[in-house]
Amino acid sequence: MKRWFTTSLPFNRVTKSYGVAVGLSLLLHLLMLALLMINWNNDATIKRLPPVPISAALVPLPESSSAAVEKQQAAKAQRQAEARRQAEARKRAEAKKQAEAKKRLEEERQKALALKQAEEKKRQQLLREQEEARRRQKEQERLQRERERVQLEQEQQRREQEALEQAFALEQQEIANAQQLAGDQLEQARYAALIQSLTSQYWNRPPSARNNMMTEIRISLSPAGDVLEISMVKSSGSDEFDRSVIQAIRRAAPFTELKNLERRIFDQYFRRITFRFRPEDLVR
Repeated sequence: MKRWFTTSLPFNRVTKSYGVAVGLSLLLHLLMLALLMINWNNDATIKRLPPVPISAALVPLPESSSAAVEKQQAAKAQRQAEARRQAEARKRAEAKKQAEAKKRLEEERQKALALKQAEEKKRQQLLREQEEARRRQKEQERLQRERERVQLEQEQQRREQEALEQAFALEQQEIANAQQLAGDQLEQARYAALIQSLTSQYWNRPPSARNNMMTEIRISLSPAGDVLEISMVKSSGSDEFDRSVIQAIRRAAPFTELKNLERRIFDQYFRRITFRFRPEDLVR
């Protein structure tokens, strides 16, 4: 705020001092003008000189000591007021500068805080994304393990089913094989008994034959029942009894009933067959 100051000198005294000086100056000019006019009238023939310009200036009258003191005090007061004004202006400028610096500092602090918050938000978002990625990875691994477990169980069940089916098939095959074997053995026994019965019909007991004697004969046959070869495996100890058995076999051949046998049974049991003969077994 500007302050206006006025001097403390009385207005009348200042006006009076300047009036005296002005009056004296005017009086001096009039006197000089009168002199010039007198000289001009007395000597009209005198060559006129060009007018000489006269400079005049207001000369301040010496002031009284009290007025000077008052003027100095007023000037000092004005200087002090101006100094205070300038100091206040500098103070306001400094305050404004500090306020602007504080404002800039606060803005920078707010920017730094906003940047830090943004970075923290970004970091938190990244952590959430990483956590979500880990969760999805764990879930995928869990689902993969679950699928593998289910596949393993299914594979185990399939293997067990196949094992059960194989075991059942094997059991059925064994049953079938056992049944077939039993049937084959029954057929083998029936036809072997038939051959032995036919042989006993053509056997003539020799005088040397005794009970508990036993001879073992191997016969090679054709599918038509013809005897191809007869060989002695074990003798009874009596050549007469052994020859009588061989002759009985030759008389009974061919064994045409073998034509009714399956080729598989014939090849397995009757292509070459071994018989044991005892006198008591050959008696009609």
